[in-house]
Amino acid sequence: MKKYEKEAFFKTFGIFFATLMLLITLVAYFYYNEQKHIMEEQIFSEMRSFTYDFQNYAFDMDVIPYDSSVDELNLQPCDRGMCGYFTIPSAKNSMFKVIMPSQHYEAQLHALFNKVLVILSLLLCAIIVFSLLYSFYALYPLKHALYLLESFLKDMIHDLNTPVTSILLNTKAIAKSAPSEALERIELAAKTIASLHRNLESLHQGFIPKKSEVDLETLLHVRAKLYQKLYPKLTFIFKTEPCVVHSDPDSIARIFDNLISNACKYNRKNGSITLSNVGNRVNISDTGIGIKNCTLVYERYYKESEKGLGLGLNIVKTLCDSLAIQITLESNPETGTSIALLFEPEKKA
Repeated sequence: MKKYEKEAFFKTFGIFFATLMLLITLVAYFYYNEQKHIMEEQIFSEMRSFTYDFQNYAFDMDVIPYDSSVDELNLQPCDRGMCGYFTIPSAKNSMFKVIMPSQHYEAQLHALFNKVLVILSLLLCAIIVFSLLYSFYALYPLKHALYLLESFLKDMIHDLNTPVTSILLNTKAIAKSAPSEALERIELAAKTIASLHRNLESLHQGFIPKKSEVDLETLLHVRAKLYQKLYPKLTFIFKTEPCVVHSDPDSIARIFDNLISNACKYNRKNGSITLSNVGNRVNISDTGIGIKNCTLVYERYYKESEKGLGLGLNIVKTLCDSLAIQITLESNPETGTSIALLFEPEKKA
């Protein structure tokens, strides 16, 4: 079960279970009070019978002066436990005070509580099973829709590879004999589609890193060149120095592509992008609109505008985690966004 499926499952289960549990708890509370009232009425009835035959050893009895303020119809708490008050027909100035000791009353009350608790526990087990079944049932349409979406994306990725590769090969071949600005724009557009294709491919198939020596300075300049042509009104500022790390060059190129692409797409008109590295620390900054919620940007499909698919930074974070690259992000709507990548230093032999 994938992360978003787990989230949907637990939310559905939690809400449904909590609602039923609250309802059952209220029913159990009212049931307990009703059973307690029935128990006290039964005790009071037994006390009344006791005043005729004195055969119930669970009760004590006193004869007290008649008191019109006491309730002669219900069981009452008293200093020794629970008491019932009954008039004596032959002695109107006196009355019976029948007493159930506290330990006997509490024992019956405890037995009733345990009975209700057992019933509640059985209902709780039934609710858990029912909530699980309901959650799986409610999740099925979502899983089916996601399966269809992933199948569509998988087929689209497969079908996209051939025409993109063909366009790039043919444009390069034509450019050798008859170079033109229009042909160069076609090639840039095809490279952009190829970059998107690689993102989708890594999203569904994952990747196996093939590590080798990578010059961060050279790779930054190479990857930025494409976007300099696509966004001629943006100013690219380079503050780089030679630095070689041992990592997967294709994955690092994909990381740079996604970060530089975002810096271009979400920049202000006539803004700037600064690409710098101090040793094995790379920084990509822009003068763009900033990010409102920096804690969610790495979530798959999260986006704050109409542009994009919400995949770029999720792929960046996945690749960084796989290659042990530390990534930090700072953003401000007034000054733009800055992302730093800290690579593992090259180990010397």
